[in-house]
Amino acid sequence: MGSIVVVGSSGKDEHFKIGSFYSLPSAFHPFLKKTIPLSKMSELLGPEWDRSKVYGLLESNAPSPVKYSYGGRAPHVAYGVAHLGGRVRLVTTFGRDYDHPYPGFFDGGYYSHLANSKVEMRTAIVEDSSKIGFLSSEVLNAGVWIVTDKTTSTITCVKDVENNEFFIIDDVEGASGVEKLRPVPESELESASILFVTSSETPFMKNFILAARRKGVDIIVDVASYGVTEDYVRIMVPNSKIILGNHNEIKQVMDLLGLKNLREIFTVGAEYPEAIVMEDKMTGLIEVHHRDGGVSKIGPIPLEKTGSSIGCCDGIAAGILTGIQKRLTLEESCRIGLLEAFSIWRVEGVQEGMLSIQELAELHRRFFNEELIVYGNFLKDLMVGIESWLEISNSALRR
Repeated sequence: MGSIVVVGSSGKDEHFKIGSFYSLPSAFHPFLKKTIPLSKMSELLGPEWDRSKVYGLLESNAPSPVKYSYGGRAPHVAYGVAHLGGRVRLVTTFGRDYDHPYPGFFDGGYYSHLANSKVEMRTAIVEDSSKIGFLSSEVLNAGVWIVTDKTTSTITCVKDVENNEFFIIDDVEGASGVEKLRPVPESELESASILFVTSSETPFMKNFILAARRKGVDIIVDVASYGVTEDYVRIMVPNSKIILGNHNEIKQVMDLLGLKNLREIFTVGAEYPEAIVMEDKMTGLIEVHHRDGGVSKIGPIPLEKTGSSIGCCDGIAAGILTGIQKRLTLEESCRIGLLEAFSIWRVEGVQEGMLSIQELAELHRRFFNEELIVYGNFLKDLMVGIESWLEISNSALRR
């Protein structure tokens, strides 16, 4: 099977821990587990709320200092796949601080960290983000843009003691806003078998899905909550082979399409989606709803909630994608995803919790009471892939 192309915004996460989400003004309550774009903050929260007032409120409600970690759902997923030995390419947009080692980055600058983890990236420098129309074809077809007149988008993660959370993304000064006008680098799809789409600017996600469908690439989408509009959903649903999301995200899709229940999502397209994966990171349960009417449940598994639930969905996606790439069934792949979520729950930060192959094997024995026999070929393929990569690297060094 070919490579997985992961598309979505990059970011640096800043973490605010507050006492109670519901102690915040009522204007915030509709955005539980949702993302507020900075550009629409006053529109969504009310004209009295601007950046200064919102962040002043958060700082006054946060008893501990703000912490940073690697951010952005697409890089999380790409790293998770690569960490399990999968072949993955990243399409995203960084700012001029693309390799700055922010406090809390456990492996140095973001770009070097991903490259060291064997995430494939074809990179181009964009000096003036206002002149995208004048860029060369070489730059336009590069998967990773480094935009030097912007900074990597800040994603503010606000969580209370009961794990109620919401997010704010800087789409004003942040480089990810460039993706509103960014053309699809279709050359990134040439050797791909799977396109995975997660949070980015709506036009970029929609156009990428259409390009992949034209090229016969299987599309898997995490609904997320950022950039989801009726127009996007009407393109995304009938073109996606598998749709991932939690209850709120799947309900958002149903509401935008005027549907009464989850089963009606399958009526939108004649062929796709084949399956909808409903995630519950709070209980450790995944439900797989198939087009033919079948429903499978994976879990629940007991969670050790010593860290944060932020990014568990990215771990689930990484596990599912890796399993599918190695030709496991969707249910078997969901097992890997669920174990990734378990691991992420134990730590603060998303990539800090992503599993190695050995850790995956140990957790599988623990929770599913069996050896990784079903994953024999999976693990063999991963080790062969790693050995090949090491051989290529050593050969290059000898030259």
